[in-house]
Amino acid sequence: MTQDELAKRAACSIGALRKIESGDRRPSKQLAALIAQALEIPIEDQPTFIRIARGELNPERLQRPVFESPTPLPDLRTLRQLQPSVMPGAVPQEPAPSARLPLEATPLIGRENELAAMARLFDDPQCRLLTLTGVGGIGKTRVAIEFASCAPPAFPGGVYYVPLSSINSPEEIAPAVGDVLNFGFSGPTEPKEQLFSYLSSHIVERALFVFDNLEHLLVRAPAQDDKSGVAELVTDILRRLPNVCILATSRERLNLHGEWTYELHGLSVPPTDYAGPVEDYKSIELFMNSARRVKADFQAAPDEQASIVQICRLVEGVPLAIELGAAWVGVLSCREIAQEIQSNMDFLSTSMRDIPERHRSIRATFDHSWNLLTEDESMALCQLSVFQGGFDRAAAYQIAGASLPLLASLCAKSLVRRNESGCYSLHQVIRQYALSHLNEHPHSLETYERHCAYYLRLVGTYERPLKSILQQDSMRSLTDEIDDIRAAWTWAIDHKKFDQIGGAGRALGWYFEIAGLLQEGIEQFERLVDVLKAEPQDNPWRRVLGLALVHQGLLYLRKGDFDSAQVLYEEGISVLRPVGDQNLLADALIYLSIILHMNGDLPRAKSLLEEGIVLARAVDDRWLEALALTSLGFIASHMGCYAEGYEQMMAGIAIWRTIGDPHSIAMGLNFIVPTLTKLGKIEEARAFMRESIHLCEVSKNRWGMGTAYSFLGLVCIAGGEYEAAQSNLLKSLDIFSEYISGWNIARSLTYLGDAAIMAGDYPEARKYYLDGLSSSIESKAIPVALDALSGLGYLQEGAGEAENALLLCYYVLNHPSSEDETKARADQLRSALEPKLTSPQVMGARKLAAELTFDEIVKIALKST
Repeated sequence: MTQDELAKRAACSIGALRKIESGDRRPSKQLAALIAQALEIPIEDQPTFIRIARGELNPERLQRPVFESPTPLPDLRTLRQLQPSVMPGAVPQEPAPSARLPLEATPLIGRENELAAMARLFDDPQCRLLTLTGVGGIGKTRVAIEFASCAPPAFPGGVYYVPLSSINSPEEIAPAVGDVLNFGFSGPTEPKEQLFSYLSSHIVERALFVFDNLEHLLVRAPAQDDKSGVAELVTDILRRLPNVCILATSRERLNLHGEWTYELHGLSVPPTDYAGPVEDYKSIELFMNSARRVKADFQAAPDEQASIVQICRLVEGVPLAIELGAAWVGVLSCREIAQEIQSNMDFLSTSMRDIPERHRSIRATFDHSWNLLTEDESMALCQLSVFQGGFDRAAAYQIAGASLPLLASLCAKSLVRRNESGCYSLHQVIRQYALSHLNEHPHSLETYERHCAYYLRLVGTYERPLKSILQQDSMRSLTDEIDDIRAAWTWAIDHKKFDQIGGAGRALGWYFEIAGLLQEGIEQFERLVDVLKAEPQDNPWRRVLGLALVHQGLLYLRKGDFDSAQVLYEEGISVLRPVGDQNLLADALIYLSIILHMNGDLPRAKSLLEEGIVLARAVDDRWLEALALTSLGFIASHMGCYAEGYEQMMAGIAIWRTIGDPHSIAMGLNFIVPTLTKLGKIEEARAFMRESIHLCEVSKNRWGMGTAYSFLGLVCIAGGEYEAAQSNLLKSLDIFSEYISGWNIARSLTYLGDAAIMAGDYPEARKYYLDGLSSSIESKAIPVALDALSGLGYLQEGAGEAENALLLCYYVLNHPSSEDETKARADQLRSALEPKLTSPQVMGARKLAAELTFDEIVKIALKST
């Protein structure tokens, strides 16, 4: 399966899948289960798969499966100790001549899977040339040497290691091979022909030649008929010596017929949010071993482990980079090492004399590759470093001028990666190296400008689709590109590209709201607001300021902070009225009216809504018209006009259904529920909540999901199902936890109090009412606070505190922000209390309720409970 196919089967975005595969994020249990089903993992193995996917189990702790092949190879880790004469079923023979392999000073960590895979490849008779590729410092030489040291039984004709890093021209390869074989050249015959004559007569059984570090020799001689290049030599060996196999290491493939390639990647790194033992990951093991060679008593304290994980993630498990980073533990803490790597790649260097010069620093490692690039390739790589995440061919060409042949060439040189879905990316260390070259280039600003313009223009194209039936596809597409969008947005703010921001701002604001990235969105727009406010008052970008204030207000509203949202909307309206942008102004008026009616200011809320719906219709914004109609219906219901409210809200929902916006349909279905319960339409309300929950599950709408379970709890209360009500309301609070605060939390808590009091659990009811009162006061959701006070009045009446209960009833009935339902409940309690009290007590409670402030009545309620 391609990533695209897997993403479709698992109902997730390609971007999310890439982040899961790269370890940048962990899937939810639900998504992990969907991926397991999409991959057709056996049912009995799915719980283990989900634990690994969630980071609860390290895969390296599992027993590895045994791979069978037509001619199974022994365990590579034991081959060193086994001679052919003692192998099971082997025929005693003279040991095959082999080149002396370099003796490494440190053990190879990890790579068991890679070594086993290479063995399986060579077990195929068709595989005679295997090129081990990968970025500089990934460990190609170490893995090749390890394989060569384990391989003799599979190559009875011998294993010959030919180091080529010091060879400067293809003509020197044949003499280098002869030197390894202790073969001396003589006479006028071409050295290559002498070598082939010797090999033909001396190698009669299967043999392996390891050609290490070939990339700098992959250059054809200028003359067309010159056949001395390394590619021609390798081709001739394979053609004329049928017993010889070749293992080559190179930063780019040789591009020969019959060539098999195996790309090395970094050592395993703990994924984001992994909570298990990190020592099992090979990158961590390598860091610890390397650190102890520098500082024998090195121990990673618990607070240092997170920094070690960060180091390994920053370098994506590249062994050389890990070793260079660990070399600093004698003078720096792991946290300081991580900070240095993040800010300056030149930090990764060493002065050790026994390390090849090209491996003494990350910069030197990539300088080696850089010097082998053409001018066009180096320029393209520079400009590609501006991308923060993956990118497609169109973006690469428009921003970096990288054509398909250039991309293919850079991929072949292990400098650019391409996945099965066609998305390209750069290894983080390569990106940092290329970015340093880009920032030194005199035309680097132009690259950043193209990047900014491309991605903000892209965001702008999603303004309408985000509020339509295309919403989920649009969200997936934007999520795939969000890292580059963030970078473009930040660069545009820093360089005051307000025209481009203005074209993208509305779509990006809606993206943050629909994706639930509320705090990030608030911070992104806050930066923009601060920069715009520093501009002169007569600047031409007042519309962009109004846009930023309006969308920041929306994100605060969704978060439950009505107070901050109201301040921003009031300011946004004052900025937008003289600008004349009717669409944005309608947006601001309608959302401010929602805050006002939630806080109990129904007259002004209705006035703003009526103005907003006129503007929405004038600019033919059907989505905003639906929002205004739904809000008018909500206000009508709060004022006791339930039938009118029902008709208006259903009209708004009908428009959203026509548009196809699942996020807004779910919102409309949620907020019509209180009206449906008052009209006795319990089954309709229940059906709406089932639909809403389904829509929210599909669109991963956490705010909508939490709201749906809250209103489903209300439906259960109306139906007398108090245990089910509590279950749904607690589920609502769990979804809202660490995500939002304010009105939504307060509403669920007061409903829980209602459910508990109906079930006769008065202590629980008191607890929920008090928590709901506290939360509603904090968020200034006065109508919800009054509802909680009404509930506390019932509890006080049951506790024999009739006079205090009557005081709360009168206060709730007199307050202008009380909802009609809250007043009805308070009036019912008042009717039951007045006959139980004397006339002076009733008159005293009525008089005191008219004199007390809200804060004073809350203190009395808290004191009496």
